[in-house]
Parts: sequence; C-alpha cells; structure tokens
Amino acid sequence: MTAVWFLIGLGAVGLFVSFPFWGGRSTTGTEDPEIAALEAARESKYREIRDAETDYESGKLSEEDFKVLEAELKSEAVAILDRLEALRGKEG
Repeated sequence: MTAVWFLIGLGAVGLFVSFPFWGGRSTTGTEDPEIAALEAARESKYREIRDAETDYESGKLSEEDFKVLEAELKSEAVAILDRLEALRGKEG
C-alpha cells in the first residue's frame, strides 16, 4: 500500500513540475521574440547615439565625424522603429 501512495505522490509532483511546459501559451505584446529583440535593439541604438553625443562633447569625435555617425545611427534607429511599428500593427 505504501508503494501505491508513493507512486501517486510521485505522479502529482511530476505533473506539478511539468505544468509550465505544457502548450497553450499565447504570445502577445513583448512575449513575441521578434518584438523583444527589436525593443532590445532600439534601446541599444539609443545608447549608441548617447555615447556618440558624449564622445563629441568630450572632444573624442570631430564635428564632421559626429554628424556622419549621428546620421547613420539615427537612420538605423528609424529602421528599427519602423519594423517595430509594422509588427505591432500586425498584432492588433
């Protein structure tokens, strides 16, 4: 009889532990891996822009180099934002 209760307990623990891995999860909002990756890329790009501004203000970049770099970084940021907007528009 003890073996039966042990097996029932073991089965209950197995079900409890494996429950999160069962299907049925929907991906909405930031759960979508592509959107999450784009949001991370957006934040990284913003950080790059701030770093370039800091480098320019501290004299590490000439004005000409800063303008070229800033234009490139902002163009990349706009592309990321456009892609995010397109994906979010598809969802809702």
